[in-house]
Amino acid sequence: MVRLTLSDHLAELTQKKFDEGPYTSLEEVISEALSLLDQRDEKLSALREDIQQGLASGAARLFDEDVVEDIKKRGRELLGQDPTPA
Repeated sequence: MVRLTLSDHLAELTQKKFDEGPYTSLEEVISEALSLLDQRDEKLSALREDIQQGLASGAARLFDEDVVEDIKKRGRELLGQDPTPA
């Protein structure tokens, strides 16, 4: 068992959440808060990992609208559609 001393602000916030929420104890409020903090940390870690992978994938290239339009045009031609957009 661990005993904690909370600041007045955190003690009031914990009590408020207990009073307003479906919690059966102050311990449950703190447990939920720590669980949410852990989930947030996991998401941030995954995001940081994704950012690093993106940075490691090489330099960014400019988006070329002409290339996209050419791909669309060729696709429409292959499908036998009018090559001009609607």
